[in-house]
Amino acid sequence: MSDALDEELERRANDILTLLANTQINRRLRLRNPEFRKNLDRLYTAIRDTQRLRRAESLTPDQEQRLEGLLLFPDEVMKLNADALGLLLESVDQALVEAGDEKLVDGMLETEYLRDSDERGSRIPTWSTVHGDKRPTDLEEKKRDLATLLRVRHSVYSLRRARDGTKATRLVWLAPVLAALVVAFIGVADWVSEDASLSEGLLVALAGAMGATLAAAFKLRDTLPRLSDLRWFWYAFALQPLLGSVAGLFLWVVLESGIVEIGAPGEDWAEAVVLGFVAGFSEPFLLGTIERITGSSAEPTR
Repeated sequence: MSDALDEELERRANDILTLLANTQINRRLRLRNPEFRKNLDRLYTAIRDTQRLRRAESLTPDQEQRLEGLLLFPDEVMKLNADALGLLLESVDQALVEAGDEKLVDGMLETEYLRDSDERGSRIPTWSTVHGDKRPTDLEEKKRDLATLLRVRHSVYSLRRARDGTKATRLVWLAPVLAALVVAFIGVADWVSEDASLSEGLLVALAGAMGATLAAAFKLRDTLPRLSDLRWFWYAFALQPLLGSVAGLFLWVVLESGIVEIGAPGEDWAEAVVLGFVAGFSEPFLLGTIERITGSSAEPTR
């Protein structure tokens, strides 16, 4: 089939391919965003699915008009960011499920089954979250169950992103406050004690920040599988080195107080740096231990 709509869809598909291969400086930053590139790929696939359904004459006039409005808006895809493009694609997916034939719907279902086996039990709903182990066989039932899953996932994901985004902005504002407190603490410790020096306190704080940063690097490399987790990682990371500094300084004060004694043959400054680094690296464990000791953590009801 070759008509005006097919030509427009083909133009949009070719524009997307060109964008994905684009290296222009004025577009490079957005196109280097993995989430934006993933959504461009999804849009390209949706266009090809729509073209195939049109060739098979599987679309009603209303379905075709709806998909046309979604796939060809806006005139330039680069006017959208990753969030806006993702929201557009949610509507595209719903429209394709409604208009899809057996081949398209079965392909989408298999994708959901594979995703469920890989991400079952995560905070984002997968197939088993909504439908358990059910496997529909009738086309209309497949469409209904798939559309339900997409609606539920979109609602839960939107709510989670709003919560995570709100928390992330608060964390960023906490960073300068905590930094000021760390500097003030070191200065006051140097002022009130002859044994605690400004230079040693700064060194311990720096060692704790280094340990916490290394721990965050390991987490980023090994334990953040979802794109949504990676999206908010950098907001939390703004506070991570400072938390490491606090943990290191706390352990430094504990050692200076004599509550805990560690015999080491090395120099005092090196001992303090090592302990500060370890405290920063294991900051969640150290601060969690303090929380349990003080009884501020909520005990589970039995």
